[in-house]
Amino acid sequence: MKTLTTNRYGQVSPTLIQETGVGISCPFYISLTPDQKKSLLNTFRQIKTEQLVNSDENKASQEPLETPIEKALGMNEESLRCTLFSRQGLPERLFIRLQKLTGVVLISRNEVEETYKQWLDYLF
Repeated sequence: MKTLTTNRYGQVSPTLIQETGVGISCPFYISLTPDQKKSLLNTFRQIKTEQLVNSDENKASQEPLETPIEKALGMNEESLRCTLFSRQGLPERLFIRLQKLTGVVLISRNEVEETYKQWLDYLF
């Protein structure tokens, strides 16, 4: 059985190496409406604010607090805002992680599979 490859950093990559040695990768991007982007960002902010309020850390510190949601996403709120509003689409890993963290579900696995199926049907 073929399995997805793992890169040199130990992260799974979306590539299957075929018996012929050819690697096939499947990245996809998600394009959101402005309202969907705002919804994701506002939910992220709300969760971050709740985490800051519930935090036992020193709130008088000059250093910005890194909340659990920022750590899990791998970026702070400002970086997320720039990423959401300055790009045409989001890479799948970032989008799926953001969707899981915020609970704002905008796409499902079935919708992604249907998109790939229609694209492959068109190609072949």
